[in-house]
Amino acid sequence: MAKVVSLDNLLASAAARRSEAAPWLGALIDEATEKFAHAGLPNRRNEAWRYSDLAKALHETVKLESGFDAPPALAEACVAAFEDGVLDEAKSSYGAMGAQSLRKILGEKDSPFAAIIGRVNPQADHPIINLNTALMEEGLVLRVPAGVILATPLRLRFNWTGADPQSEDGRHLRILIVLEDGAQATLFESHDGAPSFATVVTEVSLATNAKLTHVRLENFAATARQTAATVGEIGEKALYRGFYFTQGGHFARHEALLKLAGEEAHAGIDAAYMVADRRHCDNTTVFDHAVPNTTSNQVFRGVLTGSSRGVYQGCVKVAQGAQKTDARQLSRAMLLSHRSEIVTKPELEIFADDVKCSHGATAGELDANALFFLRARGIPEAEARAMLVEAFLVEAMDTIESETMRELVTNCARLWMKRHAGEASHVE
Repeated sequence: MAKVVSLDNLLASAAARRSEAAPWLGALIDEATEKFAHAGLPNRRNEAWRYSDLAKALHETVKLESGFDAPPALAEACVAAFEDGVLDEAKSSYGAMGAQSLRKILGEKDSPFAAIIGRVNPQADHPIINLNTALMEEGLVLRVPAGVILATPLRLRFNWTGADPQSEDGRHLRILIVLEDGAQATLFESHDGAPSFATVVTEVSLATNAKLTHVRLENFAATARQTAATVGEIGEKALYRGFYFTQGGHFARHEALLKLAGEEAHAGIDAAYMVADRRHCDNTTVFDHAVPNTTSNQVFRGVLTGSSRGVYQGCVKVAQGAQKTDARQLSRAMLLSHRSEIVTKPELEIFADDVKCSHGATAGELDANALFFLRARGIPEAEARAMLVEAFLVEAMDTIESETMRELVTNCARLWMKRHAGEASHVE
């Protein structure tokens, strides 16, 4: 059984971590620990966590699983393989592209990354980022020099075997990606298995004209408890292009907190989530348009069945003076069961007067006419339902530029449909 996680244990672990840290890291831990202790574990009383009660989820005991399928392979990638939250050097090849172990950097008395770690689009009052900062020990750092275009993707493979009962304070991993002027890279994250509790924070700093393509694939077991955040700062004419796929878990939340800090910067996210049984899945985004002439786009598509619960919270902030901002967000959900639930909360906070901002949200069921059309042509009902679900999601999948990554994600979606798409209990 996964152990109950308590605030006292987390603070005690942070204090122990502080006692061993280098001076620059100690100051960072002190600041984060103080703010985390003040805020505590997020629960429904926190507006941003109103629909995802992490404190409650961590007080529930869950039976650990083991014997999962192997993580999907990605040929021609430099790999950083994390096994139960620990970087496995024997299975990794990240050094070939100049990446470094975070553990090594955190152990240095003086580090060139000391001024960057924890400083990218800082989220001073974010409880989970502060918790992660206070307890981070493992992770990876990649700095791509100006003008360098990495032809090979960086693969971050997080695999939770369920064999390790893990420590009482969970595992807390930090990733730092820095692209200097004109640099380009592709990041592929996959999360498999069942962490009893994990936090993963990915900091992304994109300088002028830099481009990052970021694909996240969450393929958790039903008992997984993880909350993750991608925190980014996007410079002038820089581009962040993301695709996220998740199947949820006992508690699975990912936040994209992106600041468009330079003119003509762009952030775009397409996402698909497929949630079944009693799983919980939360996608939360905050796009902060801080300067004029920036653009963003986000499209989330979800399919839910069983007694699952999905959450989408999308906030677009336009600062005073950030004229000519063009921001769009859309959430669409398909419910295959009367017991499944989707919560959508699009928000716009606009303090400029010459902008184009839009948001929309829809939720519905399978189209009965389309299902009848397919059934009338001899297609079995379960197969017909799967075809309609795939048609609903394919637009999101097609935005993945890499054919290999698109195939990996599509295969996960098809496996889910094979297991669950036939469970629809109702159509309009």
